[in-house]
Amino acid sequence: MKFRLTKWIRLQKITICLFILTCFICELQAEEVEQGTYTDLTKALQNPSKVRVLNLSGQELATLPKEIGQLQNLQELYLNGNQLKTLPSEIEFLKKLKILRLYQNEFSSAEKERIRKALPNCEVDFGDK
Repeated sequence: MKFRLTKWIRLQKITICLFILTCFICELQAEEVEQGTYTDLTKALQNPSKVRVLNLSGQELATLPKEIGQLQNLQELYLNGNQLKTLPSEIEFLKKLKILRLYQNEFSSAEKERIRKALPNCEVDFGDK
């Protein structure tokens, strides 16, 4: 009887260890998929070279700091649903930017044109029809 109980306890320990290992591997895979994606500007600016995607949609931003130009590897920038009227001139330093979404902001026609000219190789979308 004692032998069976000891075997049972070992089997439970092995099962628990396998479960923990599986959870750890799943967590690592999830981090890998999300790596380079940020939703917090402060955190993004702490690791500027690692930022690939920055989603600041719906954060009620009235301005964007000039430090945005430090995100040299940024490829996608989402600024939908804010209160932006202008973007800093430093956006022209975002040479790798491919997608810029600016729906539901308050840009003038002149500002829209300036942004498009500053980012000629970027798909800039103001949500206009």
